[in-house]
Amino acid sequence: MPLEHRVRWRAAAVLMLSLASGGFAHAGVLDPESLNGWRFVSDPEISPDGSRIVYVLSRFDTEKDDYESDLWAIDGDGEPRPFVTTAGPELNPRWSPDGKRLAFLSARAGKPQVFVMEMTGGEAWQLTKETEGVSGFSWSPDGARIAYLAKARVDQPAAPASGRARITEKLVYRNDGAPGFAAEMRPQLWVVDVKSDAGAALGPLTDGSVDVSTPAWSADGKFLLFSAANEPDAGDLGETTDLYRVAVERGARAEPVTRRKGPDDGPVVAANGALAWTGYDLATPLRSSTTRRLYTMAARATEPQLLTASFDRNVGEQLLTDVSAPRGGAAQLAFAPGGKELLFVAADSGRTRLYSVPVRGGGVRSLSDSLAGDLREFSVAKNGRIAAVFSSPTAPYDVWIVDRAGGKWRQASHHGEQSLHGFAPAPYEGLRVDSFDGQKIQAWLLKPPGFDAAKQYPLLLYIHGGPHTLYGESFFHEMQVHASHGFLVLLANPRGSTGYGEAFANSVQYRYPGDDFRDLTAVLDSVIARGYVDDERLGVGGGSGGGLLTSWIVGHTTRFSAALVERPVVNWITEATVADIHSYVATRWFRDFPWRDPADYLARSPIFFVDKVETPVLVIQSEQDYRTPFDQGIQFYTALRMLGKPAKLALFPTSSHGLSRNGPPAQRVERLKIILDWFQTKLEGVQP
Repeated sequence: MPLEHRVRWRAAAVLMLSLASGGFAHAGVLDPESLNGWRFVSDPEISPDGSRIVYVLSRFDTEKDDYESDLWAIDGDGEPRPFVTTAGPELNPRWSPDGKRLAFLSARAGKPQVFVMEMTGGEAWQLTKETEGVSGFSWSPDGARIAYLAKARVDQPAAPASGRARITEKLVYRNDGAPGFAAEMRPQLWVVDVKSDAGAALGPLTDGSVDVSTPAWSADGKFLLFSAANEPDAGDLGETTDLYRVAVERGARAEPVTRRKGPDDGPVVAANGALAWTGYDLATPLRSSTTRRLYTMAARATEPQLLTASFDRNVGEQLLTDVSAPRGGAAQLAFAPGGKELLFVAADSGRTRLYSVPVRGGGVRSLSDSLAGDLREFSVAKNGRIAAVFSSPTAPYDVWIVDRAGGKWRQASHHGEQSLHGFAPAPYEGLRVDSFDGQKIQAWLLKPPGFDAAKQYPLLLYIHGGPHTLYGESFFHEMQVHASHGFLVLLANPRGSTGYGEAFANSVQYRYPGDDFRDLTAVLDSVIARGYVDDERLGVGGGSGGGLLTSWIVGHTTRFSAALVERPVVNWITEATVADIHSYVATRWFRDFPWRDPADYLARSPIFFVDKVETPVLVIQSEQDYRTPFDQGIQFYTALRMLGKPAKLALFPTSSHGLSRNGPPAQRVERLKIILDWFQTKLEGVQP
């Protein structure tokens, strides 16, 4: 490792040790500030021969209030070591097909650019020099070229001067977390020779009318394949995308590979020319949730083959967590060596596994049953060795390896354990509860340190968002913080959650909120019946869809003594016209638009039950949240205070809908401190 990198790494190591000694985890307690010393593991890229793994290790940069990312390496069965650690974030390591070079994105000189390093030694050198930076790239099959995504202006006006109006005629004109209108420059495809004197890149190979995905190369290196919306102003917000291919030559025009109503995304290509991707057909009428399937097409074929028709789980889905890496990531879909099988991840009943399916059709089988938790991304070598990122309820994310499909998995890094600094996380107790109609509901209970069933404890019912996502056996820092401070923490997957099949997820359509509230009540009652829950000290909370359900719950019951309503939907009428997913809301969760059927929107909007709220409510909202926009949380807080009801508002500037997962580090810590203090104050008698 070059001297400047070693010096910087040693200084960072000293800083991390000093932070660790600051009392973030002590005497069995995990504090919100422990995030300041956390290590986030992602993107394990195994070399073609399987001998080396390079991965991304991220952490908070408290001085810049941002994230810093370095590349680490594991040689054979050796210990992880820092590999590339410059002053700017390093992300997306990708091996050349022959394994002799490694390319990655680095922002050491400002905007992210592609850098390349020879694995025989020497410094990495900069390949691209794009003004707006590079957002993704891929190697050509012969390793001589790299295709990449970079923004470029094509027949679009410049941004208005400060104070001038923004003008649009588009239906979809803004995105969560991006102030103002949607980007005026869209990422487009370029190709460059991999050499220090490469010269100008070939491109753009796309016309800039729509966003395009990171490309995959055809097996012969003559074409790039990518996904893109087939309409510049798609009213379904990207649910209708197709696969396209474009020749790698000047003046080429993209042509569709697929054409149907529904998404086709994430193309991957085998050495024999076969193509695979994920997608589904849009139903009529539109469904609230549709299972994402896996498709393949042989070289020179024209019709796709559906491989997962009988596998009613979302290909590529992962569990909810707040300690996955904030940026970047490895594959959720790849061809196995030889091209006869496809490997993919999917969430099922609270666990994410690695699966395989033959490309010619056949049954889906799990390759990671021995790992009970969240296997969320992976890469595979030519010899079949697999590197993955995995966590369990008591172990944060780390690199794991298996030498062959179906073999014994082993842990290759221990950054998660180091992040805990001796703290022993609470294990999850799994529950299966009969709801009001006999439907089985899966849930998990975390218990505080030194739990004694003869005593009574305050309990926090946490509700996930979506609603089409799921809790499960992943490490969740926020839940561990609460449990370590004396709370029982109850997590549940009510109907509407994914991971249990399309019918279960779609059962809340036109009934949201509703029966999911009854599911949560059944789970809570089953735990209270055990005798160790103090039902005078119950808290409830959640974000996004969880904020919606929490605001609904406190308007329909007085059993809770404190509530957290975070980035909620409280008024469906304004959500269906103001949110960046307006069309999705109006066409999936309701039978008609609000001006045609206002009664349905009013009946399911928590704001219209605010008179009945008696529970003290903490409202958290982000100013740049356009998914459940700024006005949603503000409406609920203002209504409560106008009625003289107890409420507190925490409003975070510069943050989007994803504050708790990838927001500014200082705000993530402050948010969790505010929440912990709120529940400790309102649920009296909580002792760490």
